[in-house]
Amino acid sequence: MISFKRIEIESLESYNNLKNAVPPQLIDEEVIKRLQNYLGLHCDEIHVEYPYYDSDYLSTYYIHYSQKLRPYGKFCCRLHILKGEEYYGYITLRPTASGTKIGKTFLTPELLIEETAYLMLYEFKAHVVGNEMQIKSFPWKSQETDISICAHTATWTITRYFGNKFHDYADVTIGELVEHTNNDWGRKTPSLGLTPVQVSDLLKNYNFSPLILQREKEKEERFLDDIIAYIESGIPMIGFLYPIKHAVSIIGHGLIDYSILDNPDMLNMLKDTEINVLSHGRLISDLYVMDDNYFPYRKVKELPSKETDTDYGLRELEYAVVPLYRRMQLTYSDVYERFKTWRKENIMDWETFCICRIYITSANSIKQKAMDSPNMSPILKDVIRNMSLPRFVWCIDLAGIDNFKAKLTSGRIIVDTTASTLESEPWLLRHDGNRIEFIDIESGDDATSNNFSMIETKISPYNIYTNNLKEIHPI
Repeated sequence: MISFKRIEIESLESYNNLKNAVPPQLIDEEVIKRLQNYLGLHCDEIHVEYPYYDSDYLSTYYIHYSQKLRPYGKFCCRLHILKGEEYYGYITLRPTASGTKIGKTFLTPELLIEETAYLMLYEFKAHVVGNEMQIKSFPWKSQETDISICAHTATWTITRYFGNKFHDYADVTIGELVEHTNNDWGRKTPSLGLTPVQVSDLLKNYNFSPLILQREKEKEERFLDDIIAYIESGIPMIGFLYPIKHAVSIIGHGLIDYSILDNPDMLNMLKDTEINVLSHGRLISDLYVMDDNYFPYRKVKELPSKETDTDYGLRELEYAVVPLYRRMQLTYSDVYERFKTWRKENIMDWETFCICRIYITSANSIKQKAMDSPNMSPILKDVIRNMSLPRFVWCIDLAGIDNFKAKLTSGRIIVDTTASTLESEPWLLRHDGNRIEFIDIESGDDATSNNFSMIETKISPYNIYTNNLKEIHPI
């Protein structure tokens, strides 16, 4: 029979009561310490469910733990986290080695963050005593060392996210990832770690077309511009940190520093002086990661300090593997270089100084958001709604300082993600405050031959596109 035991959290010492409610093979001092450090007094009840069959743990049990002399059980337990009447998710405890007992975890970020964050989240389901609970979260777990290390775990968080959110992708267990890892030398277990190339090859098995980004000397800002663009696109990625040789999943960013826009010296230092444009990623200094050495939703700053969530900073991020949709051809760098050309050619009357925000979104989403916009030009709405678009598009949203501060867009370019990397005119729509130019595929329009449709009309600034990331506030 499945049993539930209720533990009240009145102080940090209350977590020690879990030792009487959880079987000893599933809990140790490291579990207690992590719960005290990260959950703390943000929750007031924990319901212990035992036994619980966890598909992820069982996927490693049958290929690894069952082959050992020392017996490992199949039963796990779940800790359901509550505050008042609100359900905030669960933590799985598994019968693995000391220090690795925290398994599959889904917790809402409001419980764990300390300031506003912009995160990729999905409503995962948990069935508790016949009730289906919704947990808006991102997957997390600690690593199991021998069978799966940090790169496996980071990859699992991302495949689990995509596998639940999109029907194109499989909901993969950690055991499956281990079995599909390509090892040209050495053994699969104990694992010696994975390289960015190995993670990229692994993702190809699950319908992704991965892109590997690398930090280059004297181009550090461009590397982080890439990272922010894919975050804004709602695409989590696996980040590799050196020299500590660690991997994390990158799932969001922190606050936008609008004060930079009032500092001319900072603007001149950060902007692209060739085109008088500031990439909006330059206004962001914090990223959020899922790190199996800590707990969900850890904030990473440029440099670590006593006040930061991790003992490493963004300067140690050397590579990122981006799991792109298989039909996406153009990368952020491709799109930005095309934009620079269009800006230099003055093809549109955009604002003299612009902040540009570049991201990928689905055609359905960009159309729906246009139709729902309370202040977008009806003519622009109609054009966007009736255009033929690929499943995903790149968007370049432009705004001057005042419009950006007001969260408004004054110009937009929609770019074909499926265009060839050598195509000089991959745009599908572009507008400023006075006209719309667009490609009507059905009428034979072709931007490369300078053949496109145009409507002259007044277009007032309209609300920025927000859908890929959720704005989360701490409770």
